[in-house]
Amino acid sequence: MPMVSFNRGTNGQLSALTHRPRGALSNLRGGGIERSGSASKLYMSVGPEIIFNNAPMYQSFAIIAATNVLGLGISLLTGSHLHLDLLGTGAFAVASLPTLLSTTSSARVTLSSSAVAIWGTKLASFLFFRALKIKTDGRLDDTLSTTSGTIVFWFISILWGIICGLPHTLGTTSSNPGSPIALTVGGAIYVLGLVTESLADYQKWQFKNANPGQFCNVGLWSVTQHPNFFGNLLLWFGIFIMNAGSLIVIPDSVADGGGAISNILSTLWASRRAFIALLSPLFMWTLFSGQATGTMMNSLELANSKYGSDPSYQSYVKDVPLIIPNIFKW
Repeated sequence: MPMVSFNRGTNGQLSALTHRPRGALSNLRGGGIERSGSASKLYMSVGPEIIFNNAPMYQSFAIIAATNVLGLGISLLTGSHLHLDLLGTGAFAVASLPTLLSTTSSARVTLSSSAVAIWGTKLASFLFFRALKIKTDGRLDDTLSTTSGTIVFWFISILWGIICGLPHTLGTTSSNPGSPIALTVGGAIYVLGLVTESLADYQKWQFKNANPGQFCNVGLWSVTQHPNFFGNLLLWFGIFIMNAGSLIVIPDSVADGGGAISNILSTLWASRRAFIALLSPLFMWTLFSGQATGTMMNSLELANSKYGSDPSYQSYVKDVPLIIPNIFKW
């Protein structure tokens, strides 16, 4: 039966978790400690050989933070905010490059990195193009009009980058190749989300150019008031599905039987990385819901001031779901 090892360096910090066959340490029953030089490895019987290394995740966090700090500096020095989405969203793509280009990344990590890079590049490019065209964003004018508001915005952008990206960044810490089924299903959900978000942005852009001053209620916007939000949630849930299985390590004590409470606690602890990754969709849902309902931004107030007197808009707001689409309407 396989074994798991915890690698500790000279600084005493846990740097990796490795699973290896019991045959490698046949003299140990149920676990043991192998010492070699300054490192020690704790073995327990668990699944196939797996290594957890947090370095890629910390590197990603650092890149996201640095990119947003750069954006903050540009905002404070120039007073311009055209670069908000270019750097805030583009940070995802930049942070995915190390694992995308690494020759040691597994196929799962490469696929996950590619998914993040494609989405980040696509969305940052579109939003930057839109910013150059419309020059301003009424939803953020008040926030960005002060130094403190600007600092808060970029701080939230860092949090968004770190929390939203957890399904991917946590996935990069595991050497588990993942399940082909999970990769296929997750990849399909990701593609559906990417297409939904992209089509929603395209449809609204085309509609606004052809019908200035009117609210968009065509295509995907006829079944949800925020199809771009829904697409974003879908694609990140797809990335979560790709990586979730590689984040769960079932202890050997559970596989071999044991007390019910002990097994439950052991399984929950072994699944902690997957639970942390779930913070991403929860955070995104909270963020999108706050924007859609106007509790976090003034987007709803702005929309009501533009279209509130239009009976068709009032019916639209009343009948069309905020985020989750009404697919039966089609």
